[in-house]
Formats: sequence, structure tokens, C-alpha cells
Amino acid sequence: MLKAYWKYFLYILNHKLNVLIECWQEGLYIQGVIHDLSKFSPVEFFPYAKKFYSGKPLNIDDELKWKYAWLHHQHKNKHHWEHWVINPNTNEALPMPKKYLIEMVCDWRSFSRKWGRKVNESTLNLIDKIVVHPDTKKELENLMK
Repeated sequence: MLKAYWKYFLYILNHKLNVLIECWQEGLYIQGVIHDLSKFSPVEFFPYAKKFYSGKPLNIDDELKWKYAWLHHQHKNKHHWEHWVINPNTNEALPMPKKYLIEMVCDWRSFSRKWGRKVNESTLNLIDKIVVHPDTKKELENLMK
């Protein structure tokens, strides 16, 4: 498992660097630095490493730990749209502050940076797949243009 932990640690560092670059370009210096710090917490780190880097299928207990880790991550990181959802059954969400909205887009863009491809805005446009407040949706549409 030590190898899985090391690989996941390197992944986090690489992801944080890519998001930092994107955030820096948007003037979000502090957010770029603190982005996804919760991934280093034990409640997130170990289940993520086990799920994505152990090379083995998760048992029921480990799968549940990973689901708790994902929920923890969404609730600790305001750049996740899920953080702002009040009622997923009615698609009700609070407006997302602009700095977190921009950070979310930077997070999306960082994945194309990770794989060495130019950002493809149509691939990144998840507006119709996520639950956000109508004001946030308008702002997101403007950001994605």
C-alpha cells in the first residue's frame, strides 16, 4: 500500500500545481495555493489512494470509506458545486461566490493541463450537468465563453 500512497501523493502535488497555474492566471493566488488541501487529511487521503492506486477492487467497507471521503471533500472545498446544493431533489442551490466559481473552472481546466492537451471548452462545459443556482449558472455561462 505504501506505493499507492506515494503515487497518490504525487498525483495530488501535480494536480495542485496545475490548478495553481490556472488560478494564478485568474488572480486567485491564495486559492491556488490552498486548493484541495483536504486531500491530505487522513479521512480523504487513505480511501482515495486505496481506490485509485492500489490496483485492487475495494471491499464494501473500503467503498463506504471512499464515499465518505468524497462527501468530506465536497463539503470542505467550496469550489465544488455540490458544496452549495441545498436540495438535490428539487435542484435547489445557493449562489456560488464568484471566486469559488472561478476556482471550479480552474480545477476543470487543470485536468486538460494534466494530460497535456489544450483546454477544450466544449468538453469542460458541464453547465447542464450540474446543479447550481440560476445566478451562478448565468455567471458560469459567461465564464465559459
